[in-house]
Amino acid sequence: MSDSKKRLLFWHLVGIGVFNKVDYILTLEFLDNGFYEANPLMATMIGTYEFPMVKLILVPLVLLALWQHKDKIGDLITKLSWVPFLGYFSLMVYYRFLIVSYL
Repeated sequence: MSDSKKRLLFWHLVGIGVFNKVDYILTLEFLDNGFYEANPLMATMIGTYEFPMVKLILVPLVLLALWQHKDKIGDLITKLSWVPFLGYFSLMVYYRFLIVSYL
């Protein structure tokens, strides 16, 4: 894997981690204001110890494992890392519109 692909993967993983943390905080905020969790898998975890465990511990550990095994996985991980990165980015745009319309 080239250095430029390693840098790209690094920033994708950092972005996914940051977006995940922001998603966790905003989800809790919106839930307190009467909204509901749209992800059916995560909705079953709301209000349990599992929700923060998944969002704050499991996701960062998976991101760290991906980074540590980047050379074994190869270039495929760099190509596939766009999917969750853009998914979370889209979610952040959606949150932005919710916040603007909510205020």
